[in-house]
Amino acid sequence: MPSIFDGLYIGVSGLNVSQNALNITGNNIANANTPGYTRESPNIVEKYPQITQIGAFGLGAQINSITSARNQLLDNTLNQQLNLQSYYQTLNDQLTQVQNLFNEQNNTGLNTALNNFFNSWQSLSSNPDLATARQQVIQSGLTLSQTIQSTYNSLQQLQNNLYSQMTSYVNQINTLAKNIANINYEIKLATLAPNQTANTLIDQRNQLIQQLQKIANVNVFNTYAPSQQNQTLSTSQEDLTILIGGLPLVSGTTYNKLITKTTNGQNNNVFFQDAIGNLTDITNQISQGSLGAVIQLASKKLPDYMNSLNTLSNSIINQVNILHSGGSGLSAYTQTQSTYELNSASNSITESEEAGVNLPLKSGTLSVNVYDSNNNLVNTVSIPITSNDSFDNISKNFNNILGQYGISMSLSGINQGYVQIISNNGYTFSFAGDTSNFLAAVGINTFFTGTNASNISVNPVIVNDQSKIAAGKSMLPGDNSNALAIANLQTQNVMISNTQTINQYYNAFLGKIGSDVQANQNLLSAQNALVTQTQNLVSSQEGVSLDEEAANLIKYQMAYQASARFISVIEQVTQSLINMVQ
Repeated sequence: MPSIFDGLYIGVSGLNVSQNALNITGNNIANANTPGYTRESPNIVEKYPQITQIGAFGLGAQINSITSARNQLLDNTLNQQLNLQSYYQTLNDQLTQVQNLFNEQNNTGLNTALNNFFNSWQSLSSNPDLATARQQVIQSGLTLSQTIQSTYNSLQQLQNNLYSQMTSYVNQINTLAKNIANINYEIKLATLAPNQTANTLIDQRNQLIQQLQKIANVNVFNTYAPSQQNQTLSTSQEDLTILIGGLPLVSGTTYNKLITKTTNGQNNNVFFQDAIGNLTDITNQISQGSLGAVIQLASKKLPDYMNSLNTLSNSIINQVNILHSGGSGLSAYTQTQSTYELNSASNSITESEEAGVNLPLKSGTLSVNVYDSNNNLVNTVSIPITSNDSFDNISKNFNNILGQYGISMSLSGINQGYVQIISNNGYTFSFAGDTSNFLAAVGINTFFTGTNASNISVNPVIVNDQSKIAAGKSMLPGDNSNALAIANLQTQNVMISNTQTINQYYNAFLGKIGSDVQANQNLLSAQNALVTQTQNLVSSQEGVSLDEEAANLIKYQMAYQASARFISVIEQVTQSLINMVQ
Protein backbone atom coordinates (compact mmCIF):
# COMPACT_ATOMS: atom_id res chain seq x y z
CA MET A 1 0.00 0.00 0.00
CA PRO A 2 1.27 3.53 -0.78
CA SER A 3 2.28 5.49 2.29
CA ILE A 4 1.30 9.01 3.13
CA PHE A 5 4.82 10.08 2.26
CA ASP A 6 4.25 8.96 -1.31
CA GLY A 7 1.83 11.85 -1.54
CA LEU A 8 4.68 14.26 -0.81
CA TYR A 9 6.71 12.63 -3.59
CA ILE A 10 3.78 13.04 -5.99
CA GLY A 11 3.36 16.71 -5.04
CA VAL A 12 7.05 17.43 -5.46
CA SER A 13 7.00 15.82 -8.92
CA GLY A 14 4.10 18.09 -9.83
CA LEU A 15 6.06 21.13 -8.64
CA ASN A 16 9.13 20.08 -10.62
CA VAL A 17 7.12 19.43 -13.78
CA SER A 18 5.27 22.75 -13.54
CA GLN A 19 8.45 24.71 -12.75
CA ASN A 20 10.37 23.18 -15.68
CA ALA A 21 7.39 23.66 -17.99
CA LEU A 22 7.28 27.34 -16.93
CA ASN A 23 10.99 27.63 -17.74
CA ILE A 24 10.45 26.12 -21.18
CA THR A 25 7.56 28.51 -21.79
CA GLY A 26 9.68 31.44 -20.65
CA ASN A 27 12.48 30.37 -22.99
CA ASN A 28 10.00 30.32 -25.89
CA ILE A 29 8.88 33.85 -25.02
CA ALA A 30 12.47 35.07 -24.71
CA ASN A 31 13.29 33.70 -28.19
CA ALA A 32 10.09 34.83 -29.88
CA ASN A 33 12.14 37.08 -32.18
CA THR A 34 15.28 34.93 -32.45
CA PRO A 35 15.93 34.01 -36.13
CA GLY A 36 15.77 30.27 -36.71
CA TYR A 37 14.41 29.44 -33.24
CA THR A 38 11.91 26.57 -33.17
CA ARG A 39 9.25 26.45 -30.46
CA GLU A 40 9.84 23.85 -27.73
CA SER A 41 7.35 22.06 -25.54
CA PRO A 42 7.68 19.66 -22.61
CA ASN A 43 6.74 16.03 -23.10
CA ILE A 44 5.04 15.33 -19.75
CA VAL A 45 4.46 11.64 -18.89
CA GLU A 46 3.24 9.71 -15.87
CA LYS A 47 5.91 8.15 -13.67
CA TYR A 48 5.96 4.39 -13.45
CA PRO A 49 3.25 3.46 -10.88
CA GLN A 50 3.57 1.47 -7.69
CA ILE A 51 2.04 -1.97 -8.17
CA THR A 52 0.03 -3.39 -5.22
CA GLN A 53 -2.39 -6.22 -4.66
CA ILE A 54 -5.32 -3.92 -5.09
CA GLY A 55 -3.99 -2.05 -8.14
CA ALA A 56 -1.42 0.38 -9.52
CA PHE A 57 -1.00 3.66 -7.69
CA GLY A 58 0.48 6.60 -9.60
CA LEU A 59 3.64 8.24 -8.33
CA GLY A 60 3.32 11.59 -10.05
CA ALA A 61 4.64 13.00 -13.35
CA GLN A 62 7.89 13.84 -15.03
CA ILE A 63 9.17 15.57 -18.18
CA ASN A 64 10.40 12.77 -20.34
CA SER A 65 11.86 15.01 -23.07
CA ILE A 66 11.73 18.47 -24.61
CA THR A 67 10.38 18.31 -28.13
CA SER A 68 10.84 20.83 -30.91
CA ALA A 69 8.01 21.89 -33.22
CA ARG A 70 10.39 21.47 -36.16
CA ASN A 71 8.84 20.36 -39.46
CA GLN A 72 11.73 19.17 -41.61
CA LEU A 73 9.60 19.01 -44.75
CA LEU A 74 8.59 22.64 -44.35
CA ASP A 75 12.17 23.64 -43.58
CA ASN A 76 13.39 21.94 -46.75
CA THR A 77 10.67 23.64 -48.78
CA LEU A 78 11.58 27.04 -47.37
CA ASN A 79 15.28 26.47 -48.07
CA GLN A 80 14.50 25.60 -51.69
CA GLN A 81 12.37 28.72 -52.06
CA LEU A 82 15.13 30.88 -50.53
CA ASN A 83 17.62 29.29 -52.92
CA LEU A 84 15.59 30.41 -55.93
CA GLN A 85 14.89 33.82 -54.41
CA SER A 86 18.61 34.41 -53.91
CA TYR A 87 19.24 33.33 -57.52
CA TYR A 88 16.70 35.75 -58.99
CA GLN A 89 17.70 38.59 -56.64
CA THR A 90 21.37 38.32 -57.61
CA LEU A 91 20.44 38.20 -61.29
CA ASN A 92 18.23 41.24 -60.84
CA ASP A 93 20.94 43.26 -59.10
CA GLN A 94 23.55 42.52 -61.74
CA LEU A 95 21.26 42.81 -64.79
CA THR A 96 20.11 46.20 -63.53
CA GLN A 97 23.76 47.31 -63.54
CA VAL A 98 24.09 46.10 -67.13
CA GLN A 99 20.96 47.98 -68.16
CA ASN A 100 22.28 51.16 -66.54
CA LEU A 101 25.39 50.97 -68.73
CA PHE A 102 23.20 51.46 -71.80
CA ASN A 103 21.23 54.39 -70.41
CA GLU A 104 19.89 56.44 -73.31
CA GLN A 105 17.74 58.81 -71.25
CA ASN A 106 20.21 61.71 -71.15
CA ASN A 107 21.23 61.48 -74.83
CA THR A 108 24.67 60.27 -73.79
CA GLY A 109 24.31 56.61 -74.75
CA LEU A 110 25.58 54.58 -77.66
CA ASN A 111 22.44 55.10 -79.72
CA THR A 112 22.95 58.86 -79.59
CA ALA A 113 26.64 58.45 -80.48
CA LEU A 114 25.72 56.30 -83.50
CA ASN A 115 23.21 58.83 -84.77
CA ASN A 116 25.63 61.72 -84.29
CA PHE A 117 28.35 59.83 -86.12
CA PHE A 118 26.30 59.18 -89.26
CA ASN A 119 24.74 62.67 -89.09
CA SER A 120 28.23 64.16 -89.13
CA TRP A 121 28.97 62.32 -92.39
CA GLN A 122 25.68 63.59 -93.78
CA SER A 123 26.75 67.14 -92.89
CA LEU A 124 30.16 66.54 -94.46
CA SER A 125 28.52 65.40 -97.70
CA SER A 126 26.94 68.86 -97.91
CA ASN A 127 30.29 70.61 -97.37
CA PRO A 128 33.05 68.07 -98.13
CA ASP A 129 35.83 70.70 -98.11
CA LEU A 130 34.73 72.50 -94.92
CA ALA A 131 37.25 72.16 -92.08
CA THR A 132 34.63 72.39 -89.31
CA ALA A 133 32.55 69.64 -90.93
CA ARG A 134 35.64 67.42 -91.16
CA GLN A 135 36.53 68.10 -87.53
CA GLN A 136 32.98 67.19 -86.53
CA VAL A 137 33.37 63.82 -88.27
CA ILE A 138 36.57 63.17 -86.32
CA GLN A 139 35.00 64.22 -83.03
CA SER A 140 31.84 62.13 -83.54
CA GLY A 141 34.02 59.15 -84.50
CA LEU A 142 36.08 59.56 -81.33
CA THR A 143 32.93 59.89 -79.23
CA LEU A 144 31.44 56.77 -80.80
CA SER A 145 34.58 54.68 -80.32
CA GLN A 146 35.08 55.95 -76.77
CA THR A 147 31.45 55.21 -75.89
CA ILE A 148 31.73 51.69 -77.28
CA GLN A 149 35.04 51.08 -75.50
CA SER A 150 33.76 52.49 -72.22
CA THR A 151 30.64 50.33 -72.35
CA TYR A 152 32.63 47.22 -73.22
CA ASN A 153 35.21 47.90 -70.50
CA SER A 154 32.42 48.36 -67.97
CA LEU A 155 30.95 44.99 -68.97
CA GLN A 156 34.40 43.44 -68.68
CA GLN A 157 34.92 45.01 -65.25
CA LEU A 158 31.53 43.72 -64.15
CA GLN A 159 32.54 40.26 -65.35
CA ASN A 160 35.81 40.47 -63.38
CA ASN A 161 33.85 41.52 -60.31
CA LEU A 162 31.62 38.50 -60.75
CA TYR A 163 34.64 36.21 -60.93
CA SER A 164 35.88 37.72 -57.67
CA GLN A 165 32.41 37.22 -56.21
CA MET A 166 32.55 33.57 -57.24
CA THR A 167 35.69 33.12 -55.15
CA SER A 168 34.04 34.92 -52.22
CA TYR A 169 30.98 32.66 -52.38
CA VAL A 170 33.17 29.55 -52.58
CA ASN A 171 35.02 30.69 -49.45
CA GLN A 172 31.69 31.20 -47.68
CA ILE A 173 30.60 27.69 -48.69
CA ASN A 174 33.81 26.23 -47.27
CA THR A 175 33.33 28.08 -43.97
CA LEU A 176 29.70 26.96 -43.71
CA ALA A 177 30.62 23.35 -44.52
CA LYS A 178 33.26 23.35 -41.77
CA ASN A 179 30.85 24.85 -39.22
CA ILE A 180 28.09 22.39 -40.11
CA ALA A 181 30.47 19.45 -39.71
CA ASN A 182 31.55 20.80 -36.31
CA ILE A 183 27.94 21.19 -35.16
CA ASN A 184 27.23 17.64 -36.35
CA TYR A 185 29.95 16.48 -33.96
CA GLU A 186 28.49 18.51 -31.09
CA ILE A 187 25.02 17.11 -31.81
CA LYS A 188 26.36 13.57 -31.64
CA LEU A 189 27.95 14.27 -28.26
CA ALA A 190 24.84 16.01 -26.93
CA THR A 191 22.54 13.12 -27.86
CA LEU A 192 24.59 10.18 -26.62
CA ALA A 193 22.32 9.64 -23.62
CA PRO A 194 18.81 8.22 -24.24
CA ASN A 195 16.00 10.73 -24.74
CA GLN A 196 18.50 13.61 -24.99
CA THR A 197 17.96 16.22 -27.67
CA ALA A 198 20.08 19.01 -29.10
CA ASN A 199 17.38 21.39 -30.22
CA THR A 200 19.50 24.54 -29.90
CA LEU A 201 22.35 23.00 -31.90
CA ILE A 202 19.94 21.73 -34.54
CA ASP A 203 18.41 25.20 -34.84
CA GLN A 204 21.90 26.64 -35.33
CA ARG A 205 22.69 24.01 -37.93
CA ASN A 206 19.46 24.72 -39.79
CA GLN A 207 20.43 28.39 -39.95
CA LEU A 208 23.80 27.47 -41.47
CA ILE A 209 22.13 25.14 -43.98
CA GLN A 210 19.74 27.93 -44.91
CA GLN A 211 22.68 30.27 -45.55
CA LEU A 212 24.31 27.54 -47.64
CA GLN A 213 21.13 27.03 -49.67
CA LYS A 214 21.02 30.75 -50.47
CA ILE A 215 24.48 30.52 -52.03
CA ALA A 216 24.19 27.30 -54.05
CA ASN A 217 21.81 24.47 -54.79
CA VAL A 218 22.71 21.63 -52.41
CA ASN A 219 20.95 18.41 -51.42
CA VAL A 220 20.59 17.72 -47.69
CA PHE A 221 19.98 14.21 -46.34
CA ASN A 222 19.34 13.11 -42.75
CA THR A 223 20.11 9.42 -42.31
CA TYR A 224 19.78 7.29 -39.19
CA ALA A 225 21.72 4.18 -38.29
CA PRO A 226 20.28 1.54 -35.89
CA SER A 227 21.76 1.39 -32.39
CA GLN A 228 24.10 -1.56 -31.95
CA GLN A 229 22.48 -2.39 -28.61
CA ASN A 230 18.79 -2.50 -29.42
CA GLN A 231 18.69 -2.10 -33.21
CA THR A 232 16.26 0.82 -32.94
CA LEU A 233 16.48 4.17 -34.62
CA SER A 234 17.72 7.03 -32.48
CA THR A 235 18.70 10.63 -33.09
CA SER A 236 22.02 9.81 -31.48
CA GLN A 237 22.88 7.93 -34.65
CA GLU A 238 21.87 10.79 -36.97
CA ASP A 239 24.22 11.47 -39.89
CA LEU A 240 23.66 14.57 -42.01
CA THR A 241 25.03 14.60 -45.54
CA ILE A 242 25.14 17.61 -47.88
CA LEU A 243 25.81 17.08 -51.56
CA ILE A 244 26.88 19.74 -54.02
CA GLY A 245 27.15 18.79 -57.65
CA GLY A 246 26.39 15.22 -56.55
CA LEU A 247 29.54 15.13 -54.37
CA PRO A 248 29.72 15.09 -50.54
CA LEU A 249 30.43 18.59 -49.26
CA VAL A 250 29.55 17.47 -45.71
CA SER A 251 29.34 13.89 -44.55
CA GLY A 252 28.57 13.65 -40.85
CA THR A 253 31.49 15.22 -39.01
CA THR A 254 33.76 15.49 -42.06
CA TYR A 255 33.72 18.02 -44.90
CA ASN A 256 35.41 18.74 -48.22
CA LYS A 257 36.33 22.01 -49.88
CA LEU A 258 35.58 23.85 -53.09
CA ILE A 259 38.12 25.93 -54.97
CA THR A 260 37.97 28.32 -57.92
CA LYS A 261 40.42 27.91 -60.73
CA THR A 262 41.03 29.81 -63.95
CA THR A 263 40.69 27.64 -67.04
CA ASN A 264 41.65 28.58 -70.58
CA GLY A 265 43.03 31.82 -69.15
CA GLN A 266 39.57 33.39 -69.30
CA ASN A 267 37.14 32.41 -66.61
CA ASN A 268 36.86 30.91 -63.15
CA ASN A 269 35.44 27.45 -62.69
CA VAL A 270 34.35 25.85 -59.42
CA PHE A 271 36.04 22.59 -58.49
CA PHE A 272 35.24 20.04 -55.77
CA GLN A 273 38.38 18.93 -53.94
CA ASP A 274 38.23 15.56 -52.18
CA ALA A 275 40.27 14.46 -49.16
CA ILE A 276 43.28 13.42 -51.27
CA GLY A 277 43.27 16.53 -53.43
CA ASN A 278 41.50 15.26 -56.58
CA LEU A 279 39.58 18.01 -58.40
CA THR A 280 36.20 17.68 -60.11
CA ASP A 281 34.72 20.54 -62.11
CA ILE A 282 31.17 21.14 -60.82
CA THR A 283 30.61 24.57 -62.35
CA ASN A 284 27.75 23.41 -64.58
CA GLN A 285 26.06 21.64 -61.66
CA ILE A 286 25.74 24.88 -59.67
CA SER A 287 22.67 26.40 -61.28
CA GLN A 288 20.84 28.16 -58.45
CA GLY A 289 21.50 30.37 -55.47
CA SER A 290 23.68 33.48 -55.56
CA LEU A 291 26.66 31.50 -56.83
CA GLY A 292 24.57 29.94 -59.60
CA ALA A 293 23.42 33.41 -60.67
CA VAL A 294 26.98 34.73 -60.70
CA ILE A 295 28.16 31.77 -62.79
CA GLN A 296 25.26 32.25 -65.20
CA LEU A 297 26.03 35.94 -65.60
CA ALA A 298 29.82 35.67 -65.81
CA SER A 299 30.00 32.70 -68.16
CA LYS A 300 26.90 33.12 -70.33
CA LYS A 301 24.93 36.37 -70.07
CA LEU A 302 27.79 38.87 -70.05
CA PRO A 303 29.78 37.07 -72.77
CA ASP A 304 26.63 37.12 -74.93
CA TYR A 305 26.23 40.87 -74.37
CA MET A 306 29.93 41.49 -75.02
CA ASN A 307 29.82 39.38 -78.19
CA SER A 308 26.82 41.38 -79.43
CA LEU A 309 28.70 44.61 -78.78
CA ASN A 310 31.74 43.17 -80.57
CA THR A 311 29.57 42.19 -83.53
CA LEU A 312 28.16 45.72 -83.71
CA SER A 313 31.63 47.29 -83.45
CA ASN A 314 33.13 44.89 -85.97
CA SER A 315 30.42 45.72 -88.48
CA ILE A 316 30.86 49.48 -87.98
CA ILE A 317 34.62 49.13 -88.45
CA ASN A 318 34.31 46.95 -91.53
CA GLN A 319 31.53 48.81 -93.30
CA VAL A 320 32.97 52.29 -92.75
CA ASN A 321 36.52 51.18 -93.57
CA ILE A 322 35.49 49.42 -96.79
CA LEU A 323 34.06 52.67 -98.11
CA HIS A 324 36.62 55.00 -96.60
CA SER A 325 39.70 53.02 -97.69
CA GLY A 326 38.59 53.24 -101.31
CA GLY A 327 38.22 57.02 -101.25
CA SER A 328 40.38 60.13 -101.40
CA GLY A 329 40.87 63.02 -99.03
CA LEU A 330 41.94 66.58 -99.79
CA SER A 331 45.63 65.65 -99.90
CA ALA A 332 47.52 62.75 -101.41
CA TYR A 333 49.91 60.30 -99.74
CA THR A 334 53.66 60.10 -100.18
CA GLN A 335 53.60 57.00 -98.01
CA THR A 336 51.19 55.07 -95.82
CA GLN A 337 51.24 51.95 -93.71
CA SER A 338 48.67 49.39 -92.66
CA THR A 339 47.31 49.31 -89.11
CA TYR A 340 46.95 45.51 -89.05
CA GLU A 341 49.94 43.20 -89.07
CA LEU A 342 50.20 40.12 -91.33
CA ASN A 343 51.58 36.91 -89.89
CA SER A 344 53.30 35.81 -93.06
CA ALA A 345 53.70 37.22 -96.53
CA SER A 346 53.26 33.80 -98.07
CA ASN A 347 49.73 33.25 -96.74
CA SER A 348 46.54 34.60 -98.16
CA ILE A 349 45.32 37.87 -96.64
CA THR A 350 42.27 36.20 -95.09
CA GLU A 351 44.37 33.61 -93.29
CA SER A 352 47.25 35.84 -92.29
CA GLU A 353 45.34 38.96 -91.24
CA GLU A 354 46.11 38.92 -87.54
CA ALA A 355 43.73 41.56 -86.30
CA GLY A 356 40.63 39.40 -86.59
CA VAL A 357 38.52 41.91 -88.48
CA ASN A 358 36.98 38.94 -90.25
CA LEU A 359 37.00 40.78 -93.57
CA PRO A 360 37.81 38.34 -96.38
CA LEU A 361 39.15 39.38 -99.76
CA LYS A 362 36.79 39.53 -102.71
CA SER A 363 37.63 39.24 -106.33
CA GLY A 364 37.73 42.85 -107.44
CA THR A 365 39.87 45.82 -108.34
CA LEU A 366 42.05 48.21 -106.36
CA SER A 367 42.12 51.63 -108.07
CA VAL A 368 44.91 54.16 -107.39
CA ASN A 369 45.14 57.83 -108.44
CA VAL A 370 48.66 59.04 -109.28
CA TYR A 371 49.53 62.76 -109.02
CA ASP A 372 52.58 64.72 -110.05
CA SER A 373 54.41 67.21 -107.86
CA ASN A 374 51.82 69.89 -108.71
CA ASN A 375 48.93 67.65 -107.59
CA ASN A 376 47.80 67.14 -111.16
CA LEU A 377 46.19 63.78 -111.83
CA VAL A 378 48.58 61.78 -113.98
CA ASN A 379 46.77 58.48 -114.16
CA THR A 380 44.26 56.21 -112.45
CA VAL A 381 45.44 52.61 -112.52
CA SER A 382 43.67 49.42 -111.48
CA ILE A 383 45.17 46.30 -109.89
CA PRO A 384 43.12 43.11 -110.16
CA ILE A 385 42.86 41.03 -106.95
CA THR A 386 41.26 37.63 -106.46
CA SER A 387 39.71 36.26 -103.29
CA ASN A 388 42.52 33.78 -102.67
CA ASP A 389 45.45 36.04 -103.57
CA SER A 390 48.52 36.01 -101.32
CA PHE A 391 50.26 39.21 -100.40
CA ASP A 392 53.23 38.21 -102.57
CA ASN A 393 51.03 38.11 -105.65
CA ILE A 394 49.13 41.31 -104.79
CA SER A 395 52.32 43.31 -104.15
CA LYS A 396 53.93 41.92 -107.32
CA ASN A 397 51.02 43.07 -109.48
CA PHE A 398 50.91 46.42 -107.67
CA ASN A 399 54.62 47.07 -108.19
CA ASN A 400 54.53 45.98 -111.85
CA ILE A 401 51.80 48.49 -112.60
CA LEU A 402 52.85 51.41 -110.37
CA GLY A 403 56.59 50.88 -110.43
CA GLN A 404 56.93 53.27 -113.38
CA TYR A 405 55.91 56.08 -110.99
CA GLY A 406 58.25 54.95 -108.24
CA ILE A 407 55.29 53.79 -106.13
CA SER A 408 55.82 50.41 -104.48
CA MET A 409 54.20 48.09 -101.96
CA SER A 410 56.19 46.01 -99.45
CA LEU A 411 56.22 44.70 -95.91
CA SER A 412 57.87 46.71 -93.15
CA GLY A 413 58.02 46.92 -89.39
CA ILE A 414 59.92 44.99 -86.75
CA ASN A 415 58.34 41.70 -87.75
CA GLN A 416 58.09 42.62 -91.43
CA GLY A 417 54.32 42.30 -91.13
CA TYR A 418 52.92 45.73 -91.94
CA VAL A 419 51.96 46.61 -95.50
CA GLN A 420 53.67 49.82 -96.65
CA ILE A 421 53.02 51.83 -99.80
CA ILE A 422 55.66 54.46 -100.54
CA SER A 423 56.49 56.85 -103.41
CA ASN A 424 60.13 57.59 -104.22
CA ASN A 425 60.03 59.67 -107.45
CA GLY A 426 58.09 62.75 -106.40
CA TYR A 427 54.73 61.31 -107.33
CA THR A 428 51.91 61.09 -104.78
CA PHE A 429 48.89 58.84 -104.70
CA SER A 430 45.35 58.47 -103.39
CA PHE A 431 42.73 55.78 -103.78
CA ALA A 432 39.81 55.80 -106.18
CA GLY A 433 38.06 52.61 -105.13
CA ASP A 434 38.62 49.09 -103.84
CA THR A 435 36.07 46.41 -104.59
CA SER A 436 38.39 43.66 -103.28
CA ASN A 437 38.40 44.81 -99.60
CA PHE A 438 42.23 44.59 -99.61
CA LEU A 439 42.82 48.08 -98.19
CA ALA A 440 40.22 47.66 -95.44
CA ALA A 441 41.49 44.15 -94.60
CA VAL A 442 45.06 45.29 -94.00
CA GLY A 443 44.10 48.72 -92.63
CA ILE A 444 45.28 51.25 -95.22
CA ASN A 445 43.44 54.57 -95.63
CA THR A 446 40.84 53.43 -93.09
CA PHE A 447 38.77 55.63 -90.80
CA PHE A 448 38.73 53.24 -87.85
CA THR A 449 41.45 51.11 -86.31
CA GLY A 450 40.92 48.15 -84.03
CA THR A 451 38.91 44.99 -84.43
CA ASN A 452 36.13 44.99 -81.85
CA ALA A 453 34.48 46.90 -79.01
CA SER A 454 37.56 46.74 -76.80
CA ASN A 455 39.93 48.56 -79.17
CA ILE A 456 37.88 50.46 -81.75
CA SER A 457 39.35 53.91 -82.37
CA VAL A 458 39.73 56.56 -85.05
CA ASN A 459 42.84 56.18 -87.22
CA PRO A 460 45.57 58.48 -85.80
CA VAL A 461 46.45 59.50 -89.37
CA ILE A 462 43.01 61.10 -89.68
CA VAL A 463 43.01 62.56 -86.17
CA ASN A 464 46.30 64.31 -86.93
CA ASP A 465 45.35 65.37 -90.46
CA GLN A 466 41.69 66.01 -91.23
CA SER A 467 42.52 66.36 -94.93
CA LYS A 468 42.92 62.56 -95.01
CA ILE A 469 39.19 62.06 -94.44
CA ALA A 470 38.12 60.39 -97.67
CA ALA A 471 34.93 62.32 -98.46
CA GLY A 472 35.14 61.54 -102.18
CA LYS A 473 36.68 59.26 -104.79
CA SER A 474 39.09 61.96 -105.93
CA MET A 475 40.72 65.09 -104.63
CA LEU A 476 38.47 67.28 -106.76
CA PRO A 477 36.78 70.08 -104.76
CA GLY A 478 33.19 69.26 -103.82
CA ASP A 479 33.53 65.47 -104.30
CA ASN A 480 31.15 64.09 -101.66
CA SER A 481 30.49 60.60 -103.05
CA ASN A 482 32.23 58.74 -100.24
CA ALA A 483 30.81 60.86 -97.41
CA LEU A 484 27.31 60.33 -98.77
CA ALA A 485 27.88 56.57 -99.05
CA ILE A 486 29.10 56.34 -95.44
CA ALA A 487 26.17 58.45 -94.20
CA ASN A 488 23.78 56.10 -96.01
CA LEU A 489 25.21 53.09 -94.13
CA GLN A 490 22.86 53.97 -91.27
CA THR A 491 19.83 52.97 -93.33
CA GLN A 492 21.33 49.96 -95.10
CA ASN A 493 20.90 46.33 -94.02
CA VAL A 494 24.46 45.38 -93.12
CA MET A 495 23.82 43.30 -89.97
CA ILE A 496 22.70 39.68 -89.48
CA SER A 497 23.19 38.46 -93.04
CA ASN A 498 22.06 41.85 -94.38
CA THR A 499 18.65 41.73 -92.68
CA GLN A 500 19.04 44.63 -90.22
CA THR A 501 20.50 48.11 -90.12
CA ILE A 502 23.12 49.01 -87.52
CA ASN A 503 20.53 50.94 -85.48
CA GLN A 504 18.00 48.12 -85.70
CA TYR A 505 20.59 45.65 -84.49
CA TYR A 506 21.57 47.87 -81.58
CA ASN A 507 17.94 48.53 -80.61
CA ALA A 508 17.23 44.80 -80.72
CA PHE A 509 20.26 44.29 -78.50
CA LEU A 510 18.93 46.86 -76.02
CA GLY A 511 15.54 45.16 -76.20
CA LYS A 512 17.14 41.82 -75.32
CA ILE A 513 18.76 43.31 -72.21
CA GLY A 514 15.48 44.97 -71.21
CA SER A 515 13.59 41.74 -71.81
CA ASP A 516 16.05 39.80 -69.65
CA VAL A 517 15.68 42.34 -66.86
CA GLN A 518 11.87 42.40 -67.02
CA ALA A 519 11.53 38.60 -67.22
CA ASN A 520 13.80 38.16 -64.21
CA GLN A 521 11.97 40.83 -62.23
CA ASN A 522 8.67 39.02 -62.87
CA LEU A 523 10.20 35.75 -61.66
CA LEU A 524 11.69 37.48 -58.62
CA SER A 525 8.35 39.05 -57.73
CA ALA A 526 6.60 35.68 -57.94
CA GLN A 527 9.37 34.01 -55.93
CA ASN A 528 9.20 36.68 -53.22
CA ALA A 529 5.50 35.91 -52.81
CA LEU A 530 6.23 32.18 -52.51
CA VAL A 531 8.92 32.79 -49.91
CA THR A 532 6.60 35.02 -47.85
CA GLN A 533 3.86 32.40 -48.02
CA THR A 534 6.20 29.59 -46.97
CA GLN A 535 7.76 31.67 -44.19
CA ASN A 536 4.30 32.40 -42.78
CA LEU A 537 3.47 28.70 -42.85
CA VAL A 538 6.74 27.82 -41.12
CA SER A 539 6.16 30.53 -38.53
CA SER A 540 2.65 29.27 -37.80
CA GLN A 541 3.93 25.75 -37.13
CA GLU A 542 7.41 26.30 -35.74
CA GLY A 543 7.40 29.86 -34.46
CA VAL A 544 6.44 31.18 -31.05
CA SER A 545 2.89 32.40 -30.53
CA LEU A 546 2.91 34.83 -27.61
CA ASP A 547 -0.82 34.31 -27.07
CA GLU A 548 -0.34 30.55 -26.83
CA GLU A 549 2.64 30.90 -24.51
CA ALA A 550 0.67 33.29 -22.30
CA ALA A 551 -2.04 30.63 -21.96
CA ASN A 552 0.62 28.04 -21.11
CA LEU A 553 2.00 30.33 -18.40
CA ILE A 554 -1.42 30.42 -16.75
CA LYS A 555 -1.86 26.64 -17.15
CA TYR A 556 1.50 25.74 -15.62
CA GLN A 557 1.18 28.39 -12.92
CA MET A 558 -2.15 26.96 -11.81
CA ALA A 559 -0.69 23.44 -11.92
CA TYR A 560 2.22 24.62 -9.74
CA GLN A 561 -0.20 26.23 -7.26
CA ALA A 562 -2.35 23.08 -7.20
CA SER A 563 0.70 20.90 -6.52
CA ALA A 564 1.77 23.25 -3.72
CA ARG A 565 -1.76 23.09 -2.30
CA PHE A 566 -1.63 19.30 -2.48
CA ILE A 567 1.66 19.26 -0.56
CA SER A 568 0.10 21.56 2.03
CA VAL A 569 -2.78 19.14 2.48
CA ILE A 570 -0.39 16.20 2.85
CA GLU A 571 1.50 18.23 5.45
CA GLN A 572 -1.68 18.80 7.41
CA VAL A 573 -2.61 15.13 7.23
CA THR A 574 0.86 14.15 8.33
CA GLN A 575 0.68 16.57 11.23
CA SER A 576 -2.68 15.14 12.26
CA LEU A 577 -1.26 11.62 12.15
CA ILE A 578 1.65 12.66 14.32
CA ASN A 579 -0.70 14.26 16.84
CA MET A 580 -2.76 11.05 17.00
CA VAL A 581 0.35 9.01 17.74
CA GLN A 582 1.34 11.36 20.53
